[in-house]
Amino acid sequence: MSNSAKTNPHSVAQRPDWMRELAVASLEDFQMISPMVKSWPDYQILEGPEVGSIMIHGRIAGNGSPFPVGECRITRCIVEDAQGHTGYSWILGQHTERALWAARWDTLLQDSTHFQALWNQAIQPLQQKRIRKEQAVADKMQRTQVQFFSMENMRT
Repeated sequence: MSNSAKTNPHSVAQRPDWMRELAVASLEDFQMISPMVKSWPDYQILEGPEVGSIMIHGRIAGNGSPFPVGECRITRCIVEDAQGHTGYSWILGQHTERALWAARWDTLLQDSTHFQALWNQAIQPLQQKRIRKEQAVADKMQRTQVQFFSMENMRT
């Protein structure tokens, strides 16, 4: 990062939060929040967007020895704006346009002049949407969960 880049220390602490929201945001989400940016800074693509594969590892019962589950596609992109902020994105799946949008938003959110307004107007609504979606899935799973009882439990 160059010396001319202005970074808000609060934004650095919140970067994992906005990176998570940008990684799961749909193309429609980016189209919805992008008009909130009055003027996009000039940026150059340093790498990508490019599609590759990663190996996914799992654990038996969540705490056993790791084992390879299989491969999945991932799209990554790295951009840099004129102020020297470097934006990264890693998107699960083959989504080059989403990866470019996410990397551009990452650079924008690192700039202290834009951070607070964009955090409130763009990232928090994305976060709330994700939480609602996750809660809906959890509720559906809870409704369809089968309860198994042993004979010993039925006696008590």
